[in-house]
This record gives sequence, structure tokens and C-alpha cells, in this order.
Amino acid sequence: EAIAEAAGVSIGTLYHYFPTKDALVAAVVERMWRGELEAFARTAPRFAEGPLEAAILAAVEELARYVASKKDVYRTWFVEASQLGDLQTGLGMSGQAAQFVRGALEAAGPRVRPRDLAFASDLVVKTALAVLRTGARDYPDELANGALAKELADMLCRYLLA
Repeated sequence: EAIAEAAGVSIGTLYHYFPTKDALVAAVVERMWRGELEAFARTAPRFAEGPLEAAILAAVEELARYVASKKDVYRTWFVEASQLGDLQTGLGMSGQAAQFVRGALEAAGPRVRPRDLAFASDLVVKTALAVLRTGARDYPDELANGALAKELADMLCRYLLA
């Protein structure tokens, strides 16, 4: 009932589009994941243009803006539905985001500390997602004012760059 009320629709309308609670939750989670991928994709050109530190900061800030804009949904998801959604869909989207990062790491060459770029790229994406999703719950002010994005980007740069 709370979902229908928040969406401004009747319960009947909600059930017309989402016949079960699982269908509704899966749709919400997939939409969140798609928004995260789109945030990474918007900054993909920055990785090709360099410098790497600026590209990482831009990607983290863009992702942070997206999470901050949906912080109430993230808080609810984190507490109630973090294991829901099609895991393979989510992994596929984070894998696409990791490809953006990997291309930048390959272009940065000897400045990059990790040798396994596939692992490092995946770790960076999943770390950013985990920190910002958690930030929606635990650090909403820092998420909103950009402090969390700056700290996270600094941490990721220190991991990645020699």
C-alpha cells in the first residue's frame, strides 16, 4: 500500500503492472542497476581523454549524484531487498561499467599499479557501488554534498596508481 501511495496510483493499478511483490522489487532493482550503469556510461569519454584521476573523480561523482537522487529507494533496498533482483543482470551491468574502467587502465599503462586489470576494474566498480549504496543509508549528508564522492575517488586512485 505504501508503494502505491508513494507512486500516486491505486493498488489495483500497481498490481496490473506488477502482479507480485517479487515482480515489483525486481523491476525497481533492475532500474537502479540500469541507472548506475548509465551514470558510468555518461563519464566513459572522460576515461579516454584522461587524466585518469579526473576521470575516476568524474565517474564517482556522477554515480554519487545518481545514488543521492534515489537515496530513499537505496535505503529501503539496502535494508529490505538487497538480495532481490536478477543477479546475472546486475553482474552484467557492473561488468559493462568495469569495461569502461579497464580501457582507461590500459591507456594509463605503467602508471597503473595492479597487474590484473580485469580484476582491478571489477573491484573498482563494485567498491564504488558498495560504498555509495551504503552511503545512501549511513552518510546521506556526505553523499549529497559530494564529500563521499571525493573521498572514494581519492581512495580508488591510491589503489590504482603507482
